[in-house]
Amino acid sequence: MNTKPKTKLLTIGLICCGRAETTERCLKSLMPLREAIDSEIQVVDTGCSPETRAIVEKYADEVFDFKWINDFAAARNFQLDQANGKMFIYLDDDEFFLDCKFAIDFFKQPDCTSYNLGGYYQRNYLNWDASEYQDVEVTRMCTVTPETHFVGKVHEYIEPAFGNTIFLDLRAGHFGYLFDSYEDNEARSLRNIPLLLDMMEEQPKNLRWIYQLVQEYRSIDKYDELIKYCESGIKQTYESTDNDAIRYRGTFIVGLGIGYAETKQNDKLLELYRKYKESKDLMEVARAKLGIYASRAMFMRELDDECVETCNYYLAVMKRYKDDRGMVFIQGGIFINDIFEDYNVNSIYAYLMACAMKKDDFGPVVHYYRRIAWASPVVRINRGFLIILLKKAAQYGGKKEIRDVLGKFFVRPGLRDVIENEINLSCSAMNNEQLKNIKAGFKGTKGEKEMNYFLDIRILENDLAIKEDYGSFREILELAMKYSDLTKAWREYHLEWMEPKADPNKDCIEYILGISFRRFYDSIDTDPKHALTILKDSLGLRVKMDQFIQQLSTFYVEYRKVVDAKMANPEKFQEMYNLEEALLKQIESLDAAGQSDQALATYQQLVEILRNTYGVDSLHV
Repeated sequence: MNTKPKTKLLTIGLICCGRAETTERCLKSLMPLREAIDSEIQVVDTGCSPETRAIVEKYADEVFDFKWINDFAAARNFQLDQANGKMFIYLDDDEFFLDCKFAIDFFKQPDCTSYNLGGYYQRNYLNWDASEYQDVEVTRMCTVTPETHFVGKVHEYIEPAFGNTIFLDLRAGHFGYLFDSYEDNEARSLRNIPLLLDMMEEQPKNLRWIYQLVQEYRSIDKYDELIKYCESGIKQTYESTDNDAIRYRGTFIVGLGIGYAETKQNDKLLELYRKYKESKDLMEVARAKLGIYASRAMFMRELDDECVETCNYYLAVMKRYKDDRGMVFIQGGIFINDIFEDYNVNSIYAYLMACAMKKDDFGPVVHYYRRIAWASPVVRINRGFLIILLKKAAQYGGKKEIRDVLGKFFVRPGLRDVIENEINLSCSAMNNEQLKNIKAGFKGTKGEKEMNYFLDIRILENDLAIKEDYGSFREILELAMKYSDLTKAWREYHLEWMEPKADPNKDCIEYILGISFRRFYDSIDTDPKHALTILKDSLGLRVKMDQFIQQLSTFYVEYRKVVDAKMANPEKFQEMYNLEEALLKQIESLDAAGQSDQALATYQQLVEILRNTYGVDSLHV
């Protein structure tokens, strides 16, 4: 209980447990606020290393020691008791303010102390380069009164939790939910889960603890437990008198949907969505978020009309609430707050476009493809949409609506890689006419030249996969060199345009195979054993090319027998070569005269002579 006289406007609180690399970044980010406002920085040390303690003392006005007892609320309450400010704002030591301007403006307002609760937006980064993130409202500010206190051994919160509340337009960067390994992530959740189970036992009617628990299970992919506790949570919300019960219910229902989706229980997922589709027991924002998972199941099952209806409901909810963060906060929660992030919106657009394209209706394609932020650092597109798009490109070729969408895949190199990968996966089921139609789909786009080479490689692979007869070693070798030249030309275009952090030395399989053919060519007459080893090692690189590689190997073995025979006894070889030419002319004459049986018999005699002499069917290689 804090009954101290208030000598400051604001106390900025931080609990530090010893992470030097994040602690200094955090403290540095607080300095503009500390210097602009009548404030203090207080740090509670729960086990810092000497290095981190030195950093803390460099920035903090006061540092207090607290023995860690596996209870975050206890540590926060200890800190709150030391506060000299009328207002209290706190961070974790792995957070850092991106810009303090709006916080400074707020605390300079004379009525700032009229708000007894407040918070900011925690920007949770989804990757280490910070290109993708989710902003989540977190309550981190309060007035300091004797009644103010924290509750909860983990995921602690402020009580009293009502009154005049404000969320500042202040963002704190946070890498705390990113881990270098699954084991690190699991260790964090396994630390939190027992504490949450303790809180559930101590306060069985407090929905907050099961609410936090399901988040922990989802973060470590424990979907059976997620399903179990979400089902329990849903039941408790119907028994609870908590005013927030319907809000918690949204999280539990969406969490249950996530569990069903991740465990491929699509029957149960669709049953769940249909149950709450028009029910007043679930608020609109939560229902729309559940619809994202349901629409995927509908699309996969080709329930296209229902999928379109579900997607349109999502868009209607988005139109009403996307710019109303307060309403999203009221109706949202864990599993729901990211409902209008680009990756979710793009998924809905993609399902609508794909369902329409199945019916050869390209109106929705024109309507929605322009709404996707193709130039964003991260763009997520449903694979189902890509498959339908390529099927229609294979069917209709250069249709303008298709060409316009395909051209968007050359806005960023990463998108180009996505479409090339999907073509590579799909091309085995396509004939050359369809592949040529896809080529036409890229005509006039930024990617036309690269895609011409890329698709010509696949067209040649199709030809070689069905070709059974090659006239000579020279003919099959020329085709191998053509493949090598195509892959080299494609790769040169590919490398001209790469993502900043992409590895230019990461060669694609078709290019590696093309290089192998070139190495084989260079070894044909200098190192026969090495040449055959190159071909052997090339098997499996592109499975569709294995038959061609085996045929190339067979022809090369024949070629080497002929070359070796010629070198061993040139005169005898020339004699046999001349004999073959004479007999081939005789066979041609017999065939022209309609004496095909005699022509065949003569040919069989010729082959028998050559096999007995050199072990080959022909010297004309």
